[in-house]
This record gives sequence, structure tokens and C-alpha cells, in this order.
Amino acid sequence: MSGFPVYTLAETSGTEIEQLGDFEDILKGVENNGFANKVPENKSEAFDMTHQKIRIQTIAGRLYLLGYLRRKFNPKRIHRKIEKIKEAVLAFQKDANLTQDSWVGNETWYALDELVSFESTFTHEKWFVDGHIKPEVKNAMHRAIQLRLWCLGLFSRKPRPKFKLLTRKSLFAFTRILHIFLMRKKSFAGDFNPETLGLLFNQEGLVHAIKKRCMVRKNSFKLNLSVENKDEYEILSKVFLVNCAKIELWLLGFEVRIDGRKNYDYAYGSDIWNALAKFHREFEGRSTHKAEELARHVTPKLFVSLGNALKSEEAYKDDDASEEIAQELFIKDNVVQTTSNIEYAWNYIKEKGMRLWDGLKRVWRWIKKIGRKVVAFVQNNLFKAFYRFVSKSLKIVMKGIGAIVKSVAIYVKGGMVTKDMFFKFSKDFDTSVYTNENISVTDSEAGSLALLKQTTAFKLGCKMVGYLFFFFKNLTLGLFGWAKILFSLLKSYKELRVLYHDFKFIAS
Repeated sequence: MSGFPVYTLAETSGTEIEQLGDFEDILKGVENNGFANKVPENKSEAFDMTHQKIRIQTIAGRLYLLGYLRRKFNPKRIHRKIEKIKEAVLAFQKDANLTQDSWVGNETWYALDELVSFESTFTHEKWFVDGHIKPEVKNAMHRAIQLRLWCLGLFSRKPRPKFKLLTRKSLFAFTRILHIFLMRKKSFAGDFNPETLGLLFNQEGLVHAIKKRCMVRKNSFKLNLSVENKDEYEILSKVFLVNCAKIELWLLGFEVRIDGRKNYDYAYGSDIWNALAKFHREFEGRSTHKAEELARHVTPKLFVSLGNALKSEEAYKDDDASEEIAQELFIKDNVVQTTSNIEYAWNYIKEKGMRLWDGLKRVWRWIKKIGRKVVAFVQNNLFKAFYRFVSKSLKIVMKGIGAIVKSVAIYVKGGMVTKDMFFKFSKDFDTSVYTNENISVTDSEAGSLALLKQTTAFKLGCKMVGYLFFFFKNLTLGLFGWAKILFSLLKSYKELRVLYHDFKFIAS
């Protein structure tokens, strides 16, 4: 398996601090081999093609969608386009009022995510002030607005490198849709304000709004169509419905294009027809004949199914099929399927990297909703969700693991020194504090904060050691090496998330 990382079982002997150190090394190995999202700390790391290729592909894809790159780059040749990507990153950072350093750290990454992803929400303070788009971010925001309108079939093209700000007229078709689907009254005046844009960028909300307009026991939608413009409104409604459906299908992993095309009548065998037929068959359990019949048009039934699946995570708390799905994928007839499945996942991630960062909520909710019935279809998509969850767990663990190791080491040494202060730790963990008689208030406060972080880190260290004992024990019970590490991180995400704020405190 050329280029495919191999990990052996973790060494679990030795003291707790040695085990923590071993675990940290394993996590770094998972990061360094590209299996989880390693956030770069500088420009050199950001464009390291060994560790960051998937992330770079994702960034380039989003910059292309926003019009900062003229064309899509072939993933196999993306290493030749680094300078163009740097130029595009800098242009975006200028337009979005970000630190202008030509590489994508957390600040730029999350700004791109908010403007392009269908599953992110706006940080209001970043983009708006006094009910309007901030002047200093207007260029980036208007590009994102045009992109979203284009995806919904309400604008003729996506943003291009040479870009002019939109006018209020650009929102006319969308505000008309809000009226047609009874989301807002006719008197509603759409503008570049948080309310209008909050509706435009809330894909899940649009699906729920369409679902509410489905007439009971009828294959039609309840629409607000004026008599004088009925034909025009019907065409606009069909365009909007088709493109909403295409977005949802794309988020679930179907091979459809999100290009705003007004193709609401489908030819047999077309991409949209195939995707709809598979959806009705695999996700709704329809017969092949009925699924193919339903695929001829975008029906209310489709949006009822989509809307029902997009329930909150809380609604699924007692209906989580993730463990069952994992067993189906990795253990069949009591035989571990590690090599074939994980190698396939790795190759899939490398090829489909630009889609790794969107669709997580959709895929995971459908898995939880219908479980094993959909395994055969969503296997590829499960890998996307799987690695994204692993990435989140890994980032949480890595936030605090270094501080925890350091904390335990400090207690083992028996003391800690700050400016003009010395903290002595006894074997029963009592702490004695010695200070210089001339210590300043600032140094005293800094020392107290250091002690608070130390005790917090040690408390978390004790929790983590207990978790690790369970973790290491499970390493011997089925999947081996790195595959089990990834899966354990996936399963423990909810528990790890609880510790995140404490990790953030001690790692700062």
C-alpha cells in the first residue's frame, strides 16, 4: 500500500505520563499523514503538499466559486498552482477585511466557510453593523450573495475575477420567491440586510419552508401566484425548486452539478434523473419502477422527506445508528474489513477532497434516520462524515494533550516557578506558595493564573488518563492500529466536546 500509513498497536506500558506521551505521538502521526485536518500555524505549513493537499484543494475550490480564481484546478496538478492560490487568498483577505498574509489560517478558513458552505452560519459581528453589510467586507459578501443566488437558479452566472457590486435589483428574484412560497408578505422589501441574507444563506430553512408549502395528499405546492404573472411565477418557482433539490442531493453525495441551470424537465438517464431515482429508491425505500417515475419531476414528497430528515441533533439523541453503521462497514461475518474499507476511504478522500468539508450534517442525519438501510449507498459519504468527526475530535484532544502532559510532568517534578513566585507540590498534592517580598500585583496575578491553569490541566489529565485506559483497552478488541484510533475518536466526539472549553483555557 504505497503512500498508505501503517500504525501498530499503541504501547500501553509505563507510567501514565509515558502513556500520554505515546498517545500524543500517535495523534501527531494521524495528523501528519493527512487523515485529519491539521490547522497550519504559518505560511510554510499552509502550503505543505504532504500534509495539506486536501485542505489546499478545498481552499482553491472555494476561491474559484467566489470568483477569485479563473478556473478549477486539477487536484493532481494543484502543486503547480500554489502562487495563483496565494494571490487569490490575498485578494479574498483584502475583500473580507482579514489579516493579509496570503495563507489560510483559522481566521481566513472560517471566513471562507461562512461564505461558501451550505451548512455554516454567519458570525453577525464579522459581516454586519447597524443592520447593513460592513463597507470593508462588501466585496467578499456580494460575491457570496451572487454565488448563492446562482446556485439557487436566481442569477445567471457565478462571480468572476472582475467583479462589480450587486444592486438591489439582483435580489428581486429571491424576494419574489419569498412571496411565492409564503415565507414573507408581498410588502417585504428585500435588501442587503441581515434578515434577507439570513434567509438566502439558510439552505436548511429554505427546505423546511418549501416542505410547509406542500399540499396534503396532492402532488403540488401551495404557492402564492398572482393571476397576471402566473406563468412567469410558475417558471421561477420550478427553477428555485429544482436547484434547491440539486443542492440537497449534492450535499448527500450524489453526482449532480450545482450550476443554477433551469433544467426542471429531465431526460431519462440524466444526472438529475439518476440522482432523484437513487434518492427515492435508497433513501425512501421506493420500488425501482416508482422511484424512476418520481424522478421525472421534483415533487413535494422529496421536500417532505428532506425536511423530515433535517431535524436537530437533539431529536436524534436516542436514535444514533453510528455504531451499527460502523460495524456494517468494518466488521462483516465476524471478519474485520479494515484494509479494504480504510484504503478505499483514503483514496476517496484524496480524490474528493474539495467536498470533504460540506454535507456532514445531511449525511449523518440520514444515517441516524434510516441506519443500515442506507449503508450501501452512503458508504462514500460516511467516510466524509467519519473523517470530519475524527478531525473535530482530534483537534479537541490536541488542544489540551500537550498541556496535560506538561502538567503531569510538573507534579512529578514537585514544583513550578513563575516570576517572583515558587509553587511547591507535595505528594498528597497540597501546594505551598513562596513569593518575593517585593512581588508586583501584576506578577502575583500572573502566577495565580499559571497555578489555576496547572490545576485545571491536572484535573483534565486525570480524566484523560481514565479515558486513555479505556481507549487503549479497546485497541485490542477488533480493529487494529490507526484505524481503531480514528474510529475511537469518532465515537468519543461527544464526550471530548464537553472538555473543549477547558482545553481551550489551558492551551491558551
